[in-house]
Amino acid sequence: RGRARGRPRRRDRAGEPAMSFADSLTKIVEEKQSEQFDREREAGKWGKYEARLLDQAVELFKQRCTREAENQKCDATISFEVLSREIEDFPKRVLTDSTYFVDSWGGGLSAESWFYSTRGSTASWSPGAPVLFADVLQGMLPKFVERIKDLGFEKCTHRAGTWKVSVSWPAPTEDDQQPGKKKRKDRD
Repeated sequence: RGRARGRPRRRDRAGEPAMSFADSLTKIVEEKQSEQFDREREAGKWGKYEARLLDQAVELFKQRCTREAENQKCDATISFEVLSREIEDFPKRVLTDSTYFVDSWGGGLSAESWFYSTRGSTASWSPGAPVLFADVLQGMLPKFVERIKDLGFEKCTHRAGTWKVSVSWPAPTEDDQQPGKKKRKDRD
């Protein structure tokens, strides 16, 4: 390994020792590892931001369900896309040629953060490439549904082909509806 003894190392035009081919390969690996680390860091920004957006969407969902319960209903169907419009920092969309694209990301983020978070740090990003708004929603919807399922609903389903999530909760029993009447267990 290394150069043969007694042979002087080649020099570049500035008089500095020239880099061997193997050294140049090592440098390429080092640059690519650094690039991948930067991409992973960028992806992490979206992950944290997305979690905050999902928290806000869940709170809005709970408010909608509460309104339905106040109207004496035991179910609700709510659109994740409609909720997203009510979240101030949610990525904004713009209509171009009958297709919605992300217009702005909010939170000081860029499409690059979202891309590496959803496609992986080894994927190749093209700066300036438009991102379909539906792709952003589609990536978040399963995570949103999982959070909704954790709320203890009797039933929680995503309606295929839509942004809608349907939930139901138990109807009150007869005993629950008569506050003056004590349950048998309470009387004994």
